[in-house]
Amino acid sequence: MKEVIKLENVWKIYKEGEEGEVIALHGIDIDIKNGDFVAIMGPSGSGKSTAMNMIGSLDVPTKGDVYLGKHNISHLNESDLAIVRGKK
Repeated sequence: MKEVIKLENVWKIYKEGEEGEVIALHGIDIDIKNGDFVAIMGPSGSGKSTAMNMIGSLDVPTKGDVYLGKHNISHLNESDLAIVRGKK
């Protein structure tokens, strides 16, 4: 089956204050193929919304790669992400 969404070693680290940081995603890997049914589950604060923001082209990872189809969207700027959201 054809890969639709793939996250490889994705990290998202948010800065908190001057020296602090919050690790929202810690090296996650997801491989979703055409026809797959997927549920993202976990307790509050486990990174579900952050992962969905990566998949939905609303945010980019601190580290790692996010693919939509064959296109790596991990390093796109805001306007390029908006184009991806409009087309995909």
